[in-house]
Amino acid sequence: MATFGEIIFMVLDNLKEHSDDAYYTEEHVLFLSKKMRALLLERKYKGSRNGVFNEMSEENRQQICLQVSPTTLLPEGCGGVWLVSSAVIPEFAPGNNPVACTGHDLLFTNVCVVPAERMKYVGYNKWLKNIIYAARSIDGHLYLRSNNPQFQFLSQVGVTGVFSDPEAAAKLSHEACMNGGVCDIMSQTFPLEAALIPQLIELVTQELIGSRYAPEDKKNDAKDGLDEAAVTPSRSSKPAENTTYKRREPEDEE
Repeated sequence: MATFGEIIFMVLDNLKEHSDDAYYTEEHVLFLSKKMRALLLERKYKGSRNGVFNEMSEENRQQICLQVSPTTLLPEGCGGVWLVSSAVIPEFAPGNNPVACTGHDLLFTNVCVVPAERMKYVGYNKWLKNIIYAARSIDGHLYLRSNNPQFQFLSQVGVTGVFSDPEAAAKLSHEACMNGGVCDIMSQTFPLEAALIPQLIELVTQELIGSRYAPEDKKNDAKDGLDEAAVTPSRSSKPAENTTYKRREPEDEE
């Protein structure tokens, strides 16, 4: 496993082998790293036949810490006590089953994470009334519901899963939560399994190299030759239509 900072520095070191005067920002490298991470996970875990994602490795997961409080913004026809997270959480990546709990120690209570459209129908079974259900709504917040009387006193929830935006998830980590929301993103672990790290660095490097134009001066005349290539006709080009040719008369012999 590598940190965000190590990923960025390894990419920048590779770029130095191709150009000494090119300038790349860390923000741009980080942006491409997140995009290439999603691409690599899709390539490895998405099924080729049915398009369904397989269960992802634990190395690709992150844990975030959320503060929750009661809310009155309930779906139509729903009652009881609902809790909502104060922060917006990133989307869950396809192919993973997020896990939520009500604590960060060994004595925690599991939370059943369900799709948002199912939240209106859970909690009515008398045998399962004490289970806590959670779902990410369309507004990006995490909503929780339960018939357990102690549920309304819940103040903190931890969620573990594969997130589409690892940078946003890192800013909601337990470490950031303990430090008042302050997070050093460069020291956070980049959520990608070790076997895919070299491929990620190579893809980001190639993307940055291909995004810039490097002209070649073969004649050493400070020109790239593109202007000449644009006006110089090819030998294999066909003559224009309606072109007339004048026959050349033979020269008189002396």
